[in-house]
Amino acid sequence: MTGRSGTLRWLQNARRHIESSQQMTESHVNVFTDLLEAEKAFVLQRAAKAIQRGDLYKAMISQISTCLEEQLYSQVAHEMRDGDHLRSKLSLVSSHIRNGVMNLLEERPELKGKMHAFLNQPLPADFRRLTWRLYLSNPRVCRDYLSQVAANKAKSPKDREIFLKSRALLSTEPTFQHLKDNEVAARCLRNVLSYYHKLQGTATHLPDMEYFLLLPLLQVALDPAAPNLSTDSISALLVEEFITFMNLRPRFMRLSFTQDAAGTDVLGEVSSMLHEQDRDLTTVIKGIYSQAEETQESLLRAVKHMLQPAISTLFVGYLSMDTLLYVWDQLIIGLDQPSYNCFPAFSAVFILLLRDYLKTCQSPGQVEAALKTRGPTLSVEEFQDMIRRHYFKELYSRLHEDDNEPFPIHDPTQALPPWSYLSRVTVPPRTRPEDRKQARKEREMLEKQHKERLKHEERLQKFREEEERRQQESRLLQLLEETKGTFEAQRVYLKEQLTQEKQLRYEMQKAAEAQISGLEDEIKKLQEQQRPSMDDACSVGSLIAPAPSRQSLTPLHPSPSPLQPAPPKVTSGMSRNIEIHGKTAAMVTLDLLEQIMQAANAIANGHNAAEQGSLNAATREHLWNYSQDCKNAEIEVFGHHISREDIEKIPEPRRKELKKKLTGTIRRNAEARHKAQLAVGKGMLPDSVIYM
Repeated sequence: MTGRSGTLRWLQNARRHIESSQQMTESHVNVFTDLLEAEKAFVLQRAAKAIQRGDLYKAMISQISTCLEEQLYSQVAHEMRDGDHLRSKLSLVSSHIRNGVMNLLEERPELKGKMHAFLNQPLPADFRRLTWRLYLSNPRVCRDYLSQVAANKAKSPKDREIFLKSRALLSTEPTFQHLKDNEVAARCLRNVLSYYHKLQGTATHLPDMEYFLLLPLLQVALDPAAPNLSTDSISALLVEEFITFMNLRPRFMRLSFTQDAAGTDVLGEVSSMLHEQDRDLTTVIKGIYSQAEETQESLLRAVKHMLQPAISTLFVGYLSMDTLLYVWDQLIIGLDQPSYNCFPAFSAVFILLLRDYLKTCQSPGQVEAALKTRGPTLSVEEFQDMIRRHYFKELYSRLHEDDNEPFPIHDPTQALPPWSYLSRVTVPPRTRPEDRKQARKEREMLEKQHKERLKHEERLQKFREEEERRQQESRLLQLLEETKGTFEAQRVYLKEQLTQEKQLRYEMQKAAEAQISGLEDEIKKLQEQQRPSMDDACSVGSLIAPAPSRQSLTPLHPSPSPLQPAPPKVTSGMSRNIEIHGKTAAMVTLDLLEQIMQAANAIANGHNAAEQGSLNAATREHLWNYSQDCKNAEIEVFGHHISREDIEKIPEPRRKELKKKLTGTIRRNAEARHKAQLAVGKGMLPDSVIYM
């Protein structure tokens, strides 16, 4: 409570506002602060019941609600204004309300009956821990245990056997596998059960049922959200709660069902509920537990054989941990109400939820196996739904039965006026020097803890920043190494690509030169044939244009071909006409030159539109890449884009160095890009296009 008081400033402010409000002053009881705690509770109970339906009560409750709301939201707004942005407004409000309720329950344990509002609801972890503690608290048991521990008399003669059995139980029980490697759990089980066995004063072994009944209490005590306590502290807490629970548990759990009429009544109520909800299931159950030599057993006896192991352990080992704790929540919040008994309802729901599996069973062994294997699969929501639809009203009326009993009191407002103007003076708080000294020590300790926490948070923040900085440097160095490796690979690739391209161009140039030489030889031969041997006359054969060579028609990698055979020589018997088929020698020469130009154009630009489009696209891509390389190089060298005029304004020799550096950066980026394209298998030049 001391650790939580620092976060409940809003509750203290609300209390001061309520105490100084007009409604509270009008309802003031003289010298109320001098009464004992039990007397205060009695007076408050009588006063509340006396004015429960009156206007004064409504006005006071309205004022209390208003003060609580104002102080709570003021505290939340203050925390959010101070920079607590990691949590939402709703979460802060919920947290403060939860802490406030727990604070009030710790201050006034007699208000534990307010937990009846959680009927058919699983308690949050911190609420469950506090609620179970309030209902199972017994300081005398704790004192006796501590005194026995101090005298080294808290162990049973069978302490070793109890420890081994505890470890075996945690290792073999399927619903407690999460505790099998927990040494603290095994030692706490040994300490509690060894002391409990010593108190029994018997030489016999503890029954398995008592091992099972301690496990839910152990689970709550070892909850991760629980305060970090030592093994001895947890053992003392569990001894107090376990012995109190064993004394408060229903009578039919302490005796066998044949020895206790209450146990028979419970089983009879379960049988009635099952018969009412599912008659087919009850018929199946009676058939399973019938004997051949006797008549069919009654449903009561069948339910007894089926449920007695589960009820004796309060479903420990038959339900998953979350569902089991939910069932125990409903049991514990009703320990202060003798008329409240939720066992029949939860036993009936347990069987009804497993009806599909039970109807397929043929023997009692199969029924027991179905309960043990299928029970842990049942969820809290399934139990809640069945209880809400069939048994909630009856359980609620039993739990609140005492609230409806008549309470003979006299309303003081109908007699003499109980208040006077003297009572309107605010009574100063009565504190002793020891209390003030203790409060001052607590405040100083809280301030010291707050400062240490701030220093610890600062150290953690510095450590996180340093770690982030180191990780960032490591990532940058790794990225730099990867970039260097990529650039080197691109440079090697581009160098190989340049060598291949030079070789290709050289071969293409040699082929073109060979083709041109062949064409020149043909032209010379034609010119020699066209010389007039007689009267400058030309034969018909000398004027016919020779056929194009194969080299001029080859689309890629042309190779020199042998020269075409020379046309037949002009003889004296051939025609001496200068024009042949309307073409002169000059025209034939022009046609030959035109064919040469077309062949060169096909070599440079492609033979068709598709090849020309591919060349144009490749050219545009190279131009765009070069432009991007220039921009990236400018950013890398200058840190920003720069125009040619700005470069010309740079004085020499600085401008020459920057141009050299800029050119090297462009070349390095181009080599890196080509290397990356080679890595993904992208071809640099189409196979169907000839580059000059």
